[in-house]
Amino acid sequence: MEAHGGDVSFGVLGPWEVRVGQGAVAVPVGQLRTVLASLLLSVGQSVSTPTLAERLWPGEGPGWPRGAVHTYVTRLRRLIGADLIQTEPDGYQLQVEPDAVDLHRFRGLVRRADDAGSAQEEMALLRESLRLWRGQPFGNASGPWLEHEVIPLLTEEWFGATERRIDLELASEPPGRLIAELTELTKRYPTREPLWTRLITALHRSGRRAEALSAYQRVRTVLREELGLDPSEELVQLHQTVLLGDTDDHPVSTAVRRRTPSPRQLPHGIARFTGREEELAALDRLRSGVAALDRLPSGVAASGRNGAGTNAPIIVTIDGAPGTGKTTLAAHWAHRVAHDYPDAQLYLNLRGYGPSEPMTPAAAAESLLRGLGVESDAIPVDVDERCALLRTILADRHALILLDNARNAEQVRPLLPGASGLVIVTSRDQLRSLSIRDGAHRVTLGAMPEAQAVELLAAAVGPARVAREPAAASRLVELCDHLPLALAIIAERAQRAATLAEVVDGLADEKARLDNLGTGENDPNIDLRAVLSWSYGALSPAAAATFHALGLHPASDIALETVEALVDLPPAEVKRGLDQLVAAHLLEQRRPCRYQLHDLIRLYAVDQARLHMPPGERQAAVRRFLDHYLFAAVSADRHLVPYRRRDFLAPMRPRRRPLAFADADEAMAWLELEYDSLRAVMSWAATNGWAHYSWRTTMAMTSFYDARIPWSDGLDSLKSAVRAARAASEPIGEAYTLNSVGCIYSDRGDVDLAERHFREALIHFKRSKSPYGEAMALCNLGMTYGEAGEYGKAQRHLMRALDLHVRNEYPRGIALALDNIGIAQTVAGHYRCAVKAFKQAHRINLRLREYASDAMCLRHLARAYVMTGDTREAVRAFRQSIDLFRRTRNQRWEAITLADLGHALNGAGHDVLARGILRTALDLMTGLADPRAHDIEAVLASTR
Repeated sequence: MEAHGGDVSFGVLGPWEVRVGQGAVAVPVGQLRTVLASLLLSVGQSVSTPTLAERLWPGEGPGWPRGAVHTYVTRLRRLIGADLIQTEPDGYQLQVEPDAVDLHRFRGLVRRADDAGSAQEEMALLRESLRLWRGQPFGNASGPWLEHEVIPLLTEEWFGATERRIDLELASEPPGRLIAELTELTKRYPTREPLWTRLITALHRSGRRAEALSAYQRVRTVLREELGLDPSEELVQLHQTVLLGDTDDHPVSTAVRRRTPSPRQLPHGIARFTGREEELAALDRLRSGVAALDRLPSGVAASGRNGAGTNAPIIVTIDGAPGTGKTTLAAHWAHRVAHDYPDAQLYLNLRGYGPSEPMTPAAAAESLLRGLGVESDAIPVDVDERCALLRTILADRHALILLDNARNAEQVRPLLPGASGLVIVTSRDQLRSLSIRDGAHRVTLGAMPEAQAVELLAAAVGPARVAREPAAASRLVELCDHLPLALAIIAERAQRAATLAEVVDGLADEKARLDNLGTGENDPNIDLRAVLSWSYGALSPAAAATFHALGLHPASDIALETVEALVDLPPAEVKRGLDQLVAAHLLEQRRPCRYQLHDLIRLYAVDQARLHMPPGERQAAVRRFLDHYLFAAVSADRHLVPYRRRDFLAPMRPRRRPLAFADADEAMAWLELEYDSLRAVMSWAATNGWAHYSWRTTMAMTSFYDARIPWSDGLDSLKSAVRAARAASEPIGEAYTLNSVGCIYSDRGDVDLAERHFREALIHFKRSKSPYGEAMALCNLGMTYGEAGEYGKAQRHLMRALDLHVRNEYPRGIALALDNIGIAQTVAGHYRCAVKAFKQAHRINLRLREYASDAMCLRHLARAYVMTGDTREAVRAFRQSIDLFRRTRNQRWEAITLADLGHALNGAGHDVLARGILRTALDLMTGLADPRAHDIEAVLASTR
């Protein structure tokens, strides 16, 4: 059919509609539509023959593309008219007015809306432009070029115009009119957050608050289940606005914050709390801002400048000797005032005094951030950045923080919020500089006055018994040195005695015996030991054995399954023993299935272990719980990286069935929960004769470090593991740990340090006759040389590594070697060879289901495609990589790969689509404190 004049129109914003003259023209589905779409998108401009060929036959065109393209153009001319398609020196051009194509009319109307003089004019132009849309652009297009490059870009343009139009209508019309439309749109595009934002806004402004809250929960569920993401900051802030019932418009902050829940972490209060009335009254007065420092009661020293009515947090320190009840008082008062701090109630044991090292400010900030809902991947590396993020999240929030068992002011100061809130700190140290420099109010606890101590005893054993034997009660208090901890423990013994006098006689005799073992100084531990001996003597054999064993464990937080490994008894007996220890106040259970020993009680447990457990039995118990941690970590790691070789375990084998996990999520949750305990235990093991466990357990956690733990923390742990391997005189351990340290330096871009550690690891692997380890170090060295541009060295090392893995039939190693070969070839400019290597590695990873390795391999493949100019294949590989990073919950590399994708699209001219992707990457990277965020900001600024 040839055209003989008349109107020509092309409709592609929906099913194809082509009209020439008075008749409709049916363009066959397939290659002809791809050619016509190319010409329509570039009306008035020439489209080259190579470009048309690439769009028709991506990656593998016919032998004579110019002739094949000409054939399709000839067929198209017969359909729409020969005079409409002009032959150019390098290709073809469609000769029609832009307004003849609905797509160009749409874009013209949107541009006019940008320049509109009023909101009403802008809204009218946007409505007119959107009426041109009849469905998905290009109808049922099936070509990869249209599906992957063109239609997503056009859909973004439709979203932009639609959301602008809705915003204008929300500002000028009753919001209820938009609810039906927005409900339908969120059903069609459930992961499009801006549509949900507008739906929730419309519901809220229409007075339908419950429905608005329900809509937020729906989008939160959708984002988590389909993308593994939390709602954006805009949605979170909007949710808070709805919760508060605020109908004002709030500007959305551009700062990136994590979703912050309202944690309730305070340890349980004491139902029969007794005494400390003066201290409580003083605490209440200083908090309310009316305390007069010169009128504080005796025994209470206070200083400081902050208080109610200022924009600074109220800081209270409670110090005193062990056993004086610092934590009990702090927890009791915290519960009394908690209603004024609804946004967050955080608790953290800083381990200032105990068997393990005090918690560092970096680790403490990390723990608090996790409590506030910040995922590990989003926690910055640097301690200052962590603390800054903590202050950001707590800004303008009414938060209460209880920091228990602090070592000194330097441990506490970085954790203080910058503005409002209440911070309670307990310590054996007086923390004077916290008062002088930070305005903390100091409360010092001594032994309880006799009247209060007797009252505390009466609360525990019954007022009637104390009333019948006042002298015995007074003597009992004296023997306990008026220490609340000692009184709480002895009260349990008194419950089973006929009279208080009987308890006094027995305790006096026991105290005299134990005093001979003491220092003779005024030490509250001596009297407490006498008290503890009574409770200990009443324990069942199972409870006593459990108590001994607990004294051998160096961490402050111990899980039930760890106790079961530590104590060589059936689980039911262990549980009964733990319950008895909790009932006797010898053990605390602050959370289900997790237990803690008070520092002083731990010292007594250590004494009893030495007295009642022969050295061989103590050694066996320590080996059991170290075995438990090592092989539980290995079990968790098998879910994260199933085909990883774990030769570093040799010659050790589990002595009991290791802890099992249902899936990777459960394994990761266990590692997150036990992370602090694992660090404390490995540190203790490294310096107490168990270094061979320390470095192996650290090696079992390297996948977890890579996925969740900031570089600095992982590096500290791995450097400690190197020292532990040397202390254990195990060259193979030095090899593995040095190699892992090198990997972190490589990720950070410290090429020289990475090379040095990989070379040293290679020497140790060779001496240990470990072919797998040798191949791993060679592979890492080759990658390092490749990234440094030393292609010859890289190729030699990588081919040796590949040969070793092939000879030893290790497919995962082969895939990793091929991946690193591809990296070196990409740097050297051998892009086609790199693509081939990456594809080989990808096929092996698919067969092994090595998702974490494959995510990285696909990213490398995409970057190689970018260098070849194959944007279509690059985009596809980037998207596959991003999906796998999300599947493995690796947010850091998801962000990096999103940035790569955005840069690639921007370079290919798809600036609108690139901006949306780069904004997502920027949000993630800012939350991770990644310095590459600045680069993305620069690109975004240049593409506006």
